[in-house]
Amino acid sequence: MSFSTFAQAQETPAPQEATSQPPAETQEEIPAPQRSLLKTAATREFNKALYFDQLDNGVILPPLELEYDLTGANGKQLKIGNVALNEKNFFFALLPLGKTHSQINQVLSGGEASKVMLLMSWPDKLMTHGTIEMISRTGTVLWSYTFTQADHDKWIKQLEEWRKDLIGKGVEAKQIGRAGIFGTQFALDARAANAPFWGQKDSFRFCVTQSDGRNSTKMCSQRYGTKSSGQNVVMGKVRMDPTPARVLVQNEEAPLKNSVAVGADMPAAFFAELASGESYEFVTLPNKLQLMDISDTKKPTVLRIVGYDTRPVGRSVILNPDQYSALTKLLGFESTIGDPRKFWAAAVQKNDPKIYLPGQGGGVFKQRFELSEIPRAQARVYLSKRAPTGTYIDGIKLEGRKQPVADISSEQNSVEVNAKDPASFVWNFKATERGAINRSYLNVTMDGKTYKSFYEIYKGFPREFSGRFTGVQASGEFIIMGEVAYNQWFEDLFGWTNYWLSRQRWGFSAKYFQSFNQLKVDDAGNTAPLSVMTVDLKYRATPGLWGRDETVGGMLSYQSVTFDQLKAPMLGVGAFWARSMPKVFDDLFNLVPLLRYPKWVDMEFIYYMNSMDSNVELNSSMSLNFHGKVLWSDRYFGEAGFGIKRYGFTDSSLNQKAELNTFYGTVGLGINF
Repeated sequence: MSFSTFAQAQETPAPQEATSQPPAETQEEIPAPQRSLLKTAATREFNKALYFDQLDNGVILPPLELEYDLTGANGKQLKIGNVALNEKNFFFALLPLGKTHSQINQVLSGGEASKVMLLMSWPDKLMTHGTIEMISRTGTVLWSYTFTQADHDKWIKQLEEWRKDLIGKGVEAKQIGRAGIFGTQFALDARAANAPFWGQKDSFRFCVTQSDGRNSTKMCSQRYGTKSSGQNVVMGKVRMDPTPARVLVQNEEAPLKNSVAVGADMPAAFFAELASGESYEFVTLPNKLQLMDISDTKKPTVLRIVGYDTRPVGRSVILNPDQYSALTKLLGFESTIGDPRKFWAAAVQKNDPKIYLPGQGGGVFKQRFELSEIPRAQARVYLSKRAPTGTYIDGIKLEGRKQPVADISSEQNSVEVNAKDPASFVWNFKATERGAINRSYLNVTMDGKTYKSFYEIYKGFPREFSGRFTGVQASGEFIIMGEVAYNQWFEDLFGWTNYWLSRQRWGFSAKYFQSFNQLKVDDAGNTAPLSVMTVDLKYRATPGLWGRDETVGGMLSYQSVTFDQLKAPMLGVGAFWARSMPKVFDDLFNLVPLLRYPKWVDMEFIYYMNSMDSNVELNSSMSLNFHGKVLWSDRYFGEAGFGIKRYGFTDSSLNQKAELNTFYGTVGLGINF
């Protein structure tokens, strides 16, 4: 048994063919919209692009294909899609941390350099978490260790921190590259993980398995062996006679190179054994391409495609990255309601249009495009940068711009071109389904070609009604109250659309409380019920939908309190804040099965300062409310809240004074409509 060394191989970058980078065709620049147009209708104010509908514009997506090639390097390299797997990018090594890179000691603390690390490298597109097993020649599992996606991400983050620190100490970035430890996907302290490398007599191989329900993928290494003396241990590859390369597709022998069509709803099974001893296998459902747009670019040989969800293997850019600040992420205040789709753009070659997609649990699949007509980017229509992503109504007016020579029409609602400016139009967007993203279409005709374009808007529920039970602790007494509440938001004001003053800015709410038990009125023991009616007018600082888009705002409140013979109508002003439940709290509530649904929270503070009755004088009446909803469906929700309310006033005509400081909690059920 002889051993190969790790350090020399890791200090030298691997050849290009050994990487998991995509082939040349996907290395083309991914044209951004503003750079890819030869002539555009977009302006600074109108820059929200409509997408071209693929099916209606002659784009056909054939079945996905499993493309593989095990003929390279005499059977020692497997290409699965556009990812290469071979002994240069799939290996394990056992080394003191201080010897994993020539410069790493500069950023290690005291005893870190002597830690014996098990380093692991494989093409990063094939696996990001799983279970590592150390398997003997006889098939016995000698040791196993499970690492999660979070563990993997933590390791990659650690490598980036070391890389940054080394550059800060004057080490050139190209000297670091992906050499040594910086080319690994995961690593762990061998002793801390109780890995049995010391005193190990038998040879073994490593297998990494990732399972997710019915989907699974597995990679197994060449065979290794160790020699140890005291605290020192050396691991190397065991020289083995070459084995014939072989491939199984759907559990049947298959050619070493092929491209096989696979069903979208049937698991694809693949196994490959390399001549150098490694193996790679998976059983998984493929991911369907969610294609949104395809068009030409300023490069005659390159097309630009846009999709969402499953990101292609290869080069792509995210078009709507999260815009959270470092503080927001630190606090865990990310949004938990909204459109979860992540849109990406990629470049494909016009003469061979295809992309590669990862499977649901491993593997890589090819998606080809059959193009009969490629939409021209010049014909693209643009909406105002303030075009909303949500609405309460059918027929919301959207302002847009097109090429002056282009004709535009709609089979849904209507579109009106400005007679004085042929490039300007107003589109009455069709949105009929509440609680869902609605897609509406425009037909654009230019140079004798007609292209179907679309835009998407979520249609929300403008009204909600709920019934609540409220427990109130006041002046040593416990009161049970019933409450009904109504809330409504408006798309605009009586058809007048103004971004700042009307569109999705105004709301109205009304609440009525009635106590079920009597409160003590005086020292003589007399009792009376308490009832409160509140009507609020609200203004959002930012337009958007209630229950979906975060906002702060101001409010004007009318409240009428009735307690025995005392009646106190009053006006107040306040502020509110509403948003989806922050992720840090949402994760905690999701531990309860009944609460594993979207949640909306709001808080408000109102100070009542003006009595509507000249005989009534107010005494610091106020209300501080915290309220939350759990949306069990689009329409039905549960709710809970708590807060502090103070009712303080004096009626000079009755010569009576009321002082009631309360803390309350409430639960209820409601409906959106």
